[in-house]
Amino acid sequence: MLAWRVDNKVYVHGAKNSRLIRALKSGQKTCLTFTLFDGWVLARSAFHHSAHYRSAVVFGQFETLDDNREKDRVLNYFIEHIAPGRTEHVRLSNQKELTATEVLAIELTEASVKIGRHGVNDDKEDLDIPVWAGILPYRTVIGPLEPCADLAECIDTPDYSEAYGDRWATK
Repeated sequence: MLAWRVDNKVYVHGAKNSRLIRALKSGQKTCLTFTLFDGWVLARSAFHHSAHYRSAVVFGQFETLDDNREKDRVLNYFIEHIAPGRTEHVRLSNQKELTATEVLAIELTEASVKIGRHGVNDDKEDLDIPVWAGILPYRTVIGPLEPCADLAECIDTPDYSEAYGDRWATK
């Protein structure tokens, strides 16, 4: 499920008949978890291998957005975050599509964040083992755009690289 943040709320969306969406909007207390993996910590012993990561846990109850104008605003915010300027060029959601889509919001009032970022923590007796130890960084990059098979050749490829900064792959 896709989730995005606007100000002090996290939003999710899905089909109204989705079992998960129905459960989330029932008023149950909910826990959302997010994790970004940043790399492996490679130690001299198998036991001390670890990971670099950033994680967040959000607690609360979802509220349903019933107004189609508000749904449209929040969904368009999501699209603009992915590809700035895109909503100026695409067909926007119609009332039938907005009515079939459930958008839920959870207020960021209770959350916990943990960052695991540390070096190798080998035992003293393992320091003489002749094996490389250190960090194997991991990063997600955005690749070059891949046009769909039925795209007219006269349509220019947009440039979204500025929105992604150094995560934009040059090859």
